[in-house]
Amino acid sequence: MEQPRLCRQSIIHTIMEEKYIISIGRQLGSGGREIAHILAQRLGIPVYDKKLLEVAAQETGLDTTVFENADERESNPLVRGLIALKGALSTYPMGVGSCMDGDRLFELQSEVMRTLAEKESCIIIGRCAEYVLRDHPRMYSIFITADMPDRIQRIMQHDGVDEARAKEIAAKGDKKRKAYHDYYANSGWGVADTYDLCINSSRLGIEGSVDIIYRFIESRK
Repeated sequence: MEQPRLCRQSIIHTIMEEKYIISIGRQLGSGGREIAHILAQRLGIPVYDKKLLEVAAQETGLDTTVFENADERESNPLVRGLIALKGALSTYPMGVGSCMDGDRLFELQSEVMRTLAEKESCIIIGRCAEYVLRDHPRMYSIFITADMPDRIQRIMQHDGVDEARAKEIAAKGDKKRKAYHDYYANSGWGVADTYDLCINSSRLGIEGSVDIIYRFIESRK
């Protein structure tokens, strides 16, 4: 549903003048990433997903692959122990960075998120953003889910796999995201009271989900 022009201008002006953070958690195959990008386009603000890894790499001087290898994975206790024996991370040569502990990577990524939140309004997909930025005065957390048949269909189309493989990808993807989130955040991944708004995109569709989030943000300004 298209928003009235004056209404759109009002919320966009507010978001540009003040710093709004919209965190979007999502089940794999729920359409959460697409929803985030459409919403960002409407609001005129950037989206940080994989792009956040690039910013973190630029800020720290580390290779992007260091962040990609640990992206949304909980810390490995064995690696953490090895790092403790080797000393402070800041003393590592660049080559050792590929073994950087997930905890330290999470800290670095979190600092980047806090810096972004101070500079601009934006949407951040995943990465425990709703937990990292929980003290931000204008942070709104959204979780996107969908019915399994729709998730399976979306994964089949996106990855070019059959139904059985898509089901496996969905299960493994959710398990990975939950493990990462629940390891670092003091709340449950996908649990309703963790978020400000939970949406089933199967009920509303992609555009309808964007409309609901847009109206929610507008009502909070």
